[in-house]
Amino acid sequence: MNVQRWLAAWCSALVCGCIHISAQAAPAAADCHGIRDLVFVAHQDDDLLFMNPDIQSTIRSGGCVQVVYLTAAERGEGIGYMMGRARGVRAAYSYIAGTPNSWTEDVVQLDGRHLAHVVLNGDPRVTMIYMRLKDPWLGKGWGSLTPLSRAESVPGATAQSLGPYVETYDRAGLVDTLAAIIRAYRPTDIRHMDDTVSIPYTRLCWRCVGHDHPDHIASARLARDAMAQVPGNYAEIAYVDYPTQERHRNLTLAEVAGKTGAFRHYAWDDYRYCPKGPAECKEPLGPALSWVGRTYYVIRHTLAPALAAEPTGGYLLCATGEINSAANVRDSRLGHWLALGGRVAGRSTAFNRLDGDVEILVRSANGRLWTRSRPAGGHWAAWQAVLGPRVVDLPLVARSAAGRNTLLAMGYDGVFHYALRQQTGDTTSWHWSKLPALADAVTDAALALDAKGDPAVFASDRKGGLWTTWQEQDGSGRWAAWSRIRGVTVSAPLAGERIERGDRHTSGGLAAQRNARGLIQLYARDGRSGHMLVLTQSRPGTPDQPWGPPVDLGVSYVGRPAIGLSPAGGVAVAALARERGSIWLLEGAAVTSLGSGIVSAPALRTIGDTLYVAGRGAGPRQDYWLWTRNAGKWHAPRMVPAPSVDGGESFDTLPQPGALPGGPFEKPVLSAKAETGVAVPATK
Repeated sequence: MNVQRWLAAWCSALVCGCIHISAQAAPAAADCHGIRDLVFVAHQDDDLLFMNPDIQSTIRSGGCVQVVYLTAAERGEGIGYMMGRARGVRAAYSYIAGTPNSWTEDVVQLDGRHLAHVVLNGDPRVTMIYMRLKDPWLGKGWGSLTPLSRAESVPGATAQSLGPYVETYDRAGLVDTLAAIIRAYRPTDIRHMDDTVSIPYTRLCWRCVGHDHPDHIASARLARDAMAQVPGNYAEIAYVDYPTQERHRNLTLAEVAGKTGAFRHYAWDDYRYCPKGPAECKEPLGPALSWVGRTYYVIRHTLAPALAAEPTGGYLLCATGEINSAANVRDSRLGHWLALGGRVAGRSTAFNRLDGDVEILVRSANGRLWTRSRPAGGHWAAWQAVLGPRVVDLPLVARSAAGRNTLLAMGYDGVFHYALRQQTGDTTSWHWSKLPALADAVTDAALALDAKGDPAVFASDRKGGLWTTWQEQDGSGRWAAWSRIRGVTVSAPLAGERIERGDRHTSGGLAAQRNARGLIQLYARDGRSGHMLVLTQSRPGTPDQPWGPPVDLGVSYVGRPAIGLSPAGGVAVAALARERGSIWLLEGAAVTSLGSGIVSAPALRTIGDTLYVAGRGAGPRQDYWLWTRNAGKWHAPRMVPAPSVDGGESFDTLPQPGALPGGPFEKPVLSAKAETGVAVPATK
């Protein structure tokens, strides 16, 4: 069918009612096994090349996936090429789902706009939305603006859609439409492209180190602004795009096989990849061959490092690598970083078990928790999955009265979950319990032990309310209903703020610690002044008992504080004063300012008689500053150089033959030199 006949038939179907027009409804949690991925990309194939195998993992887990393609991706060649690419991604997703390539088309209305919408018949959990913004180059050269990047960056500029419904968007309209999609879908995860590339659109170039496509950057910036309009308890995962070709391969052969198979099914319908059709198609080639072997995340500079005690003396610094997307540890005795692998989508944390062994805890891009441990003087064990709920951010880690480790995290179901480590012989497991639901809860919280050693949890809601719950002391393990702590309103996310998961804008700045008198001290950001407040229990007991009046400590801060006990046994709190500012250290009435030009939330830990504080510097490299105080004396701060650029890998590094329909991709993966040795024009 030629383009004119197709367009006429499409319009006729709309008039006859054969294509249904409706508002979009969110899929039921049960139908999605609790997982609802919402994916924003610029072009058909961006998701396949840069976000897999994560999307494939969601589909294989029975989760729901909705992919939103912002542009028509027609390169100025009209509806024919646009429809070919749309057929390609449908073929790819039916291959991933293992179902026939049969889809139902309709049109959804969101924010007053008409958007093309398709549903996979064999697996209705897989859906797509096409916004179809026209996508010609607006000038010569790679650095020319596109309609999408122009609408995103030039005041008053607009972009128009291609197809029977012509929609015109300015920047605000684009953000509002993406926000409407988020609101309707109610995701547990939002995946988008890289918003951090700071090179002006007009100076971007193809194959230049660190450069990207203007539409990739624009789509990500618009998605993040839409997320700020619709705050929620969902995970955010941003993906590195073209620059992955400059990094080491970090996928297993099985993952490369799955990613390659999906991409090939797409490429067979894209004549720029396969001009002679499937039979003679050799894709992936050139940069695409490099991209299918790699998946990297945008690791933000603002993420806090972590500190743990080395069982044989000294400290261990832990951080997710901004280049390798892996968990990295630096042992003060050895004086160098070790990449522990794993593909980590956010922070990494380190803690000590009751026996002193060091353990690393991370979260994958699909909400699963993984740990890796090392005994004193031993070697790091393999990654182990933590069985339990999927969570939207890395849990808080604390120690129970019996010395067992505990976890607290917001689950995909929108409620907090608490876990207590169980040890039976050589077998470790986690016993999970679900806290009562708290309406409009903010993702992060605070965890402390009361005077009897039972856990108390503190959280805030989006109206600034401060709440607490605790585990009942009758041995049942039940959690009390949430109780409001009166007399204080904490900082809450504001409309228009960018979302930084586990960082500064989604948090009431909460931290809690039991002091030497057995009373919990609770720290929070005042909703009016932005200053740090401290509240102290009036008497030992559960946190629903009276609290003393909040005390304004007189310092403003961003993000979540780090908290612990000082060598003298008092409560110590470290917080970042402002981005690229200093770190406040608060101990009772004493306030110490450490350094300047720090961009991350800090880490704090007392090891023996030494207090350690660490934070990331503002430079382009992932260097950390470390302050130490011993016997009341501060030593000169030490700069800890950046982790290695390699060492990232999947949590499971063993291939899984036959895991995908159609069988594994059996061709060997070429060397990095061979993969990137052929320069080809961009196919965007």
